[in-house]
Amino acid sequence: MTATTDANADAERLEEYVNSLAGTHGISGYTTTPDGTVVYAAYADGGYDLRTETEWLTDADGDVTSPEWLDGRETLLALRDVDGNEQFDLLEVDPETGEVTPFLDDEYMNVKARQHPTDPDRVAFVSNRDRSLDLYTLDLADGTVTRRSEAAEPVLGYAWSPDGDRLVYQAGTFEESALRVVSLELDRDDVFVDEPDSEQSIAFTDDGAGAWSEAGVVFTTNHRTGYRELAVAAGDGEYDLRYVNNRDKYDPQWTDDGGIAFLEARGGNRELRVLEDGDVTAVERTGMNMDVKTTDGEVYYKHWSPATAGDLRRKGERKGETVVDTGQVDIQTVAPEELTYESFDGQDVAARLYRPAGDPVGGLVKAHGGPEAQHYNRLDMVTQTLVHAGFEVLAPDFRGSLGYGRAFRKASDGDLGGDDLTDVVAGAEYLRGRGRERVGLLGGSYGGYMTLMGVGATDAFDAGASVCGVVNWATAVENARAYLGDVLMRKLGGTPEEKPDLYEERSPVTYTDDIDVPLLVVQGANDPRVPQSEAEQLVDSLAERDVDHEYLLFEDEGHGVVKTENRVEYITRTVEFFEDHL
Repeated sequence: MTATTDANADAERLEEYVNSLAGTHGISGYTTTPDGTVVYAAYADGGYDLRTETEWLTDADGDVTSPEWLDGRETLLALRDVDGNEQFDLLEVDPETGEVTPFLDDEYMNVKARQHPTDPDRVAFVSNRDRSLDLYTLDLADGTVTRRSEAAEPVLGYAWSPDGDRLVYQAGTFEESALRVVSLELDRDDVFVDEPDSEQSIAFTDDGAGAWSEAGVVFTTNHRTGYRELAVAAGDGEYDLRYVNNRDKYDPQWTDDGGIAFLEARGGNRELRVLEDGDVTAVERTGMNMDVKTTDGEVYYKHWSPATAGDLRRKGERKGETVVDTGQVDIQTVAPEELTYESFDGQDVAARLYRPAGDPVGGLVKAHGGPEAQHYNRLDMVTQTLVHAGFEVLAPDFRGSLGYGRAFRKASDGDLGGDDLTDVVAGAEYLRGRGRERVGLLGGSYGGYMTLMGVGATDAFDAGASVCGVVNWATAVENARAYLGDVLMRKLGGTPEEKPDLYEERSPVTYTDDIDVPLLVVQGANDPRVPQSEAEQLVDSLAERDVDHEYLLFEDEGHGVVKTENRVEYITRTVEFFEDHL
């Protein structure tokens, strides 16, 4: 067999692997009807539509996702997005005919819509229609939209009171978030729970639904221990801690029988657990779990793992039972090893290490997005394909990551691209210590930013691939969707006018003259979080200096690459890029 034949066979195997992975799509929201039928958003022919186990319900333009059953109207409430622009419309869907009627069809991001507990013709939702993210109600009968929240901070999630007279909402994303209560009758917005130097939260990856029952409001607070612990507040805001174990917990909600379902960070796993009568039971120990809903005595949730792209499961007697399995892959994937390595100052950095079957052909550091996120044990298609191609991939939870308490999460405040980047550089040194002579860096969103800083402000990497990465902080906070600009300015410790030196020092565009390794830049043309203009600044500079680079622009994508055909190109180009340069 000739070398050319071997190469052709390898290319065919890679193509088959990529096609199988790229065509796997999990669900994008779900609900149940009164007769127990599960309605969910599934991918087909380039977009998401609503369906049941037996039939498709919609065939609409754009992605139709996040269905919710509307009692009294006997229809479905859903969101619609076109090509990743995140300008979500609110739709009513007739489950019998599939007819789609817009409730709201405008240029705003309208999300997290839920029906009033007793009034079928009223829904609440979150939108950026006036400023940042605020809480609104919509009268379905006449189309009246009323803003309900008055806090300056963005609204991340909310819950209706059982009688529907009030709404509790989370004001603030990660930094010093508080809970506030809106009285619809009195037209008032008052502080509910707001402890100093801490975060009170009902919503994180989920939307806060189910946080309020007759037993009170369940939430998390890190005021006393520095970790997000379970607490329950009475109507006056006085609260008691219900479960403390010095681990971060997220998205608590009541079950129908008075228990509390919640998510708990344990390394790369976001475990689903239930607290009942003082005892905690683990429903799902592995992977990334979210979008938890309790209905008719059942606890449903979405599940990701290194071999699962987003199935729907529900709590069984012993563990989770799969209800919808559209996200399961039919090829071999690799589960990562949990480890820690030492950074420049002795700080232990937790990480996931993905090993190929044979001797590695090179090393890669994968930086997660956020910055306030972490690398979860979920299906990362690019990472899995790189491992399949022979690379060893290290995915660190650098300073500023979630899941390790408030102090670690805040360690990057005012220091983006500082010690967190040095943690990533230490990851490259760790891989070199394992025998990887050449090491690359890749990531999306904040991970894309870290990649650009890694190849420009340091000499630790031999190649880089950035997806939707921030290039210039000053233009990013100006051009990004409003509430994201506010969040970024808080993380940077001030506005561009207040911190001009920091904005310049920590912007990759400052270091384009220092980039001397190959670079792949990937961008979605409709990205509202990191606009295309960010990538164009960098690419123009690289072209002027004749730096070895590739630019991959997807005209029909937003903040990431979702469509199957685009995924195939993106994954293939990324793997080929690192094969060529490492």
